[in-house]
Amino acid sequence: MIDRNLKALFMVLLGLMALFYVGHNLINLAIAHENIGYVLSQKDHEIYPANIMPAMGPGVAWIVLIVIFASEIAAGVASLWAGLKLWTGRSDAAAYANAMTLAKLGCGLVIFTWFGLFNVFGGAAYNMWQTQIGHGSMADAFTFAAFGFFVLIYLCQPEAAD
Repeated sequence: MIDRNLKALFMVLLGLMALFYVGHNLINLAIAHENIGYVLSQKDHEIYPANIMPAMGPGVAWIVLIVIFASEIAAGVASLWAGLKLWTGRSDAAAYANAMTLAKLGCGLVIFTWFGLFNVFGGAAYNMWQTQIGHGSMADAFTFAAFGFFVLIYLCQPEAAD
């Protein structure tokens, strides 16, 4: 039962992490928009000044920010909900199996958000690693994506017979 309890706990923590981040982004909306706009503008790219991706203006930054927020909210809600369902269904095999599917989706959304959006698109496509703001975002995004991967790996491990 310890594995089921820990899996539920880790999903709740993953969900809270995502919701805390989107909450901070929302209460600092102007700064979040400015940072996304800065990355998309490709300003101060001195190491690799040429880019295969086009520079984007502040209007597109709002669209990207909405996608990021929606992804963070989806990751947070799915993970939190999965954690609660894992907890309440931990003694019922069918309920637990259903909750496990939702938990894997929550982890997938965390990974999509911080690995896919920030590292693949922001880091690789827009070379945000070239600036101090972008580099910090990439480093943090790696950490958040790693948590998603770690929890997903743990979810997929067979549970010990208690």
